[in-house]
Amino acid sequence: MVGKEYLEKFKDFLDSDTKEAKITKVALVSIALASLPFITAGAVAMGNGVQIFRMFDKKKQYTNRQITDAMGNIKRQKMIEYISDKNGITTVKITKKGESVLKRFAIDLIKINQSKKWDGKWRLVMFDLPISYSKARNSLRFKLKQLGFIQLQKSAWIYPYPCEYEILFISDYFKVGKYVEFLQISGLKNEDKLKKYFKLV
Repeated sequence: MVGKEYLEKFKDFLDSDTKEAKITKVALVSIALASLPFITAGAVAMGNGVQIFRMFDKKKQYTNRQITDAMGNIKRQKMIEYISDKNGITTVKITKKGESVLKRFAIDLIKINQSKKWDGKWRLVMFDLPISYSKARNSLRFKLKQLGFIQLQKSAWIYPYPCEYEILFISDYFKVGKYVEFLQISGLKNEDKLKKYFKLV
């Protein structure tokens, strides 16, 4: 099951005006968020896709028809399913396919927040992937670079701000977690260039 840490990253996404915030994506995220007990107990049991969507559509930017069509779309794509119990109560459930799509959204949206003040520690990500993982290796390198890491050595990347959760998420997404090491270190030799690069001085 997609963890609440993954889904919390979508809260801002729901209110965004970005091109990526298409209604079908927002519909799937709304269902996922409604499933979380720390948001509202029993929200999914409403069984009404429009009502669930409205809980998170704060800008009221979609019509009921658009929402209904979006819910139908993600159902046809087998990302959600409707289940009725013996009492006739219908619940909405995210499928495995839906969870996979949610994680893909998160990979596109994930970013590392920079602390106002650097704590003097470096975050080092190292990995040694088998040859058969060449595609995952390239994807991992691309994502680290996109997040602002710089390459220290061939398979060693460094960043100055807390990012352990983000690295765990990314390595889990690419299914290479057992090959990735995350270290927190201080006092790097010749770190002046790094400090200058990251504008820490």
